[in-house]
Amino acid sequence: MGKASKVLYPIALMVIVVAVGTLGYVLIEDMRPFEAFYMTVITISTVGFGEVKPLSDVGRAWTILVILFGWGTISVLITRIFGAVVEREFLQIFRMRRIRMRRMKEHFIVCGFGRMGRKAAEFLAKSGRDFVVIDVKGDRVQAALEMGYNAIEGDATEEETLKRAGVDRAKGLAALLDSDHANLYVVLNAKSLNPRLFVVATALTEKGGRLIRKAGADRVILPFEWAGMRIGRFLVQPVVSEFLDVYQMRIEEIVLREGSPFVGRSLKDLSLSRRYGVYVIAIVRGDEVILPPDPDLPLKEGDVLLVIGKTENLKEVEGLAA
Repeated sequence: MGKASKVLYPIALMVIVVAVGTLGYVLIEDMRPFEAFYMTVITISTVGFGEVKPLSDVGRAWTILVILFGWGTISVLITRIFGAVVEREFLQIFRMRRIRMRRMKEHFIVCGFGRMGRKAAEFLAKSGRDFVVIDVKGDRVQAALEMGYNAIEGDATEEETLKRAGVDRAKGLAALLDSDHANLYVVLNAKSLNPRLFVVATALTEKGGRLIRKAGADRVILPFEWAGMRIGRFLVQPVVSEFLDVYQMRIEEIVLREGSPFVGRSLKDLSLSRRYGVYVIAIVRGDEVILPPDPDLPLKEGDVLLVIGKTENLKEVEGLAA
């Protein structure tokens, strides 16, 4: 059934109900056509007006039928109209999201919207980064959409799903599915479609982690191992851990690309700590790590600045460096 027929069908049915109801009053109660039409309309609408003239028992039985069929038809009509409006709005939003995803470049892809996927997406959202969530479960995708994220329903281990998420234009991907086997396939397919893609994957076992790393993952995280190390850090260094968490301090990478206004200038000249409250803790230049950084050293194209600071300050400096 087409979209137009979904609404036209109950309208046609309503016309038939009104016509039959009018004819019934003409035949049963010997009403004039307009009186019968008026009686049918006020009966269906249940406005509470009095009867045009006293009805016989047969006329009252006919009135009950008119009410039942009339209200049933009205309910269908309202439902169809409301459904058509909601469907139209949903399709419009869906099309806008698809257009926005097609235009994305240098974005990130989060495969799996479980507990880790939600946290990864939350971090990317707070960082102001464009990203797409992929999950095979419809309820998880719906939850991501309600949070305002770009999300598609599909199997992230399949090439077609990754293509829909724009993997060929993406900057990074997180494989956070529920099994090492699934994450392995995600990494293999993602790297084959975009060899320059930076891929982070989780693994439940050390063996799985080794296989995923061999498949091309740039970083592999074992959640239980990582959580254990974090717990140990809280035990041994509670002040440092609390400082990073409570004051929302984090470390960010700022890559100096061609044309960056930072290129050719020194850290001393930029005065990032004084102006913006962020601190450069190291400079990665090729295979060399300059730690601590020389404040008088001129920065070069391709340098990666490791900076620490609050999220809003880091975003401001990253915008200046672009």
